[in-house]
Amino acid sequence: MNENIKTFSLVVITLCVFIMTVIDILSMMQDRKERLAAHAASHQVPNNNSPATVDLPSEQIASPAIDQPITSIRFEEMKHDFGDIMKGDVVSYSFKFTNTGSNPLIISNAHGSCGCTIPSYPKEPIPPGGKATIEVQFDSAGREGLQSKNISVTANTNPPQTVLTITSNVNKK
Repeated sequence: MNENIKTFSLVVITLCVFIMTVIDILSMMQDRKERLAAHAASHQVPNNNSPATVDLPSEQIASPAIDQPITSIRFEEMKHDFGDIMKGDVVSYSFKFTNTGSNPLIISNAHGSCGCTIPSYPKEPIPPGGKATIEVQFDSAGREGLQSKNISVTANTNPPQTVLTITSNVNKK
């Protein structure tokens, strides 16, 4: 009987800890959601009919991404569709951009949403008015059907992350 009480007590304690952890996680998710909503409301989102641009005033404000003066970036395209490709094909695309701010643009990171999407980006600062590209390579091996992958670019811009998208329809050979 005494062992049953101990076991029951351990189960109750474990459930309480689990419930408190879930409540903490949900609270953190809600706080993050509210911060993201406030951040999104304070920034203009470009429409899909014009080139995507983040042209905010250049200020001496530290970016959360890197401790550099803020500048702005303008991509000619934010999305690229490779169309129909065959399974196993490796395709690439160059996203062209311009530093539209008055400070050097420093890209600190660019990464794909999965291992099949590999971006390469300039490591040197892009001067104001300078142009460069982010090369994105997509390997369709092991994939079939409609594919959509994101590339997150982190730089001294506001907001610090820009998301590019590639899509394709991978067909069997």
